Amino acid sequence: MREKGKLILLISLFSLSAIAGCVSNPDDDDDMFEEPSSSLNTTITLKERTEPNYTFDETVTNENGSVSYEIFVRSFYDTNNDGVGDLNGVTAKLPYLKDLGIKTIWLMPVMPSPSYHGYDVTDYYAIHQDYGTMEDFENLTAEAKKLNIDIMIDIVFNHSSDKHPWFTKSYQDYINNNTAEDSKKDWYCWSETSKAGHSIYNNDKYYEARFSHTMPDFNTENEKVRDEMVNILKYWVDKGVDGFRFDAVKYFDFENTSYNVSFLTDIKDRLCEYAPDTYFVGECWTNIDTINKYYKSSFNSFFKFNASLEGYSKDAILGQVKAVNKANDFAKAIESQEKAMKEANPNAYSSYFLSNHDMNRAAHSFGGSYACAAASLTYLLPGTPFMYYGEEIGLKGKRVTSPDDQSDARRRLPMIWSMNDKTGECNFPETNRMDLSKNNQQVSLGVNDQIEKGYSLVNHYKKVINMRNKYPFIKNSIFTNETENIIVDSEHVLAYRLSYGDEYVIVIHNFELKNFEIDVSSLGVTQILDDASPSRLIPELKDGKLKLGLLSTVIVK
Repeated sequence: MREKGKLILLISLFSLSAIAGCVSNPDDDDDMFEEPSSSLNTTITLKERTEPNYTFDETVTNENGSVSYEIFVRSFYDTNNDGVGDLNGVTAKLPYLKDLGIKTIWLMPVMPSPSYHGYDVTDYYAIHQDYGTMEDFENLTAEAKKLNIDIMIDIVFNHSSDKHPWFTKSYQDYINNNTAEDSKKDWYCWSETSKAGHSIYNNDKYYEARFSHTMPDFNTENEKVRDEMVNILKYWVDKGVDGFRFDAVKYFDFENTSYNVSFLTDIKDRLCEYAPDTYFVGECWTNIDTINKYYKSSFNSFFKFNASLEGYSKDAILGQVKAVNKANDFAKAIESQEKAMKEANPNAYSSYFLSNHDMNRAAHSFGGSYACAAASLTYLLPGTPFMYYGEEIGLKGKRVTSPDDQSDARRRLPMIWSMNDKTGECNFPETNRMDLSKNNQQVSLGVNDQIEKGYSLVNHYKKVINMRNKYPFIKNSIFTNETENIIVDSEHVLAYRLSYGDEYVIVIHNFELKNFEIDVSSLGVTQILDDASPSRLIPELKDGKLKLGLLSTVIVK
């Protein structure tokens, strides 16, 4: 059923893109920022802005913001000219991230590892030599604090590398039945016989390794393993870390939800006795019903994979922005899910995102004004939305169909800062696979180029985050569907209320390629607080009627 639904959506999107291409071609990368305006619609006309760029509220900062930014250090910015991104590169770009409005940086694994990606750790108390030193990391956290930016790091506790000394000692202790105080015999999951999800070691013993034979799974039932994990978290908190992204949480005891919830609660609660303000987000790549069960743990948040580009149901951002799914269906689904989450854990909040390091990049699904509209929706939802580095410039990257090149490295390509100045640009991350010169998945304009280009994608991201940061309560807000309470000749105009205590705003999105007049009189709104329109059309509100341009967003009250 999933594949059938996926096929229907893809056919629908292809058809819509073909139609849209005849009108305005909003997905054309070569014309990414020069969007047509009122000429698309002769019924509702709106004035166009004459300013060369979006206007930003300069009194709003990232201090009380809630947008997070995922960085693959190896591909971000290189400061020592070895072709590899480093921690000093992240430090160098902190002013850019602050200006963008980012509150939290999530660093993909920075610990020593034999792989390019780092999800097989060999030392949980050190920094990968390619990325710099522990002093560099401490400097990063210190400089980030000065700019009101938190640092979150990836924690891989389901498994380690098979090169980790703990694993080799565990094997020796297992075969020798060593049960001494320092034994690591039961730190991993050994077996005398082959089982599902197991690999063989030294041609005689089997061990659980759900992801790869190079990534043996920890035995998280072992109290000494748990103690060590808590000590690791304390160590990084002392280095200036504010939060942790837990990898693969449904694999600690494979798809045993009740056990995994108990394990996560135990680890977080023990760490928070030491550092109460530390926050946690979990990767639980599964259906929304199961994700909501994980909220019974004390974890703050879990990624909303169902709403990301991998989702194909009524709550999928892709189907909503492309005007395939009905806005009211989307709003009702999000409202229901947010309510179920809060019932499971009143202190929980969602983590919406478009794509991440395990997915094809968002730019392969959205281009031009569609990319802007996708940002407007994603970053004006409750919780702590996550942006994947390069998303804000339309950076591309996807797996190819060749069986010889299925590497996720193609989804983790170097950030482009300038088309002319290549200072700090990194090499292709997995050098033993292919050369960057053979890669045709880049953008035509880098960060610095787009910043200077007025209504560019990066400036649209900055605008939407600026709008969000102006209302910090959005992070913990209650989502209420208002789509049913507006009157408009479209099923693709979305309206919802974000409220927290006495504070609230109403957000309205137009996901069609034409302008609309919307009757919002039942909402009691009297003013437009802010708007984001890549077409530069100025919204109008008078006598309960809102005129809203194509692929545009307003915040009203």
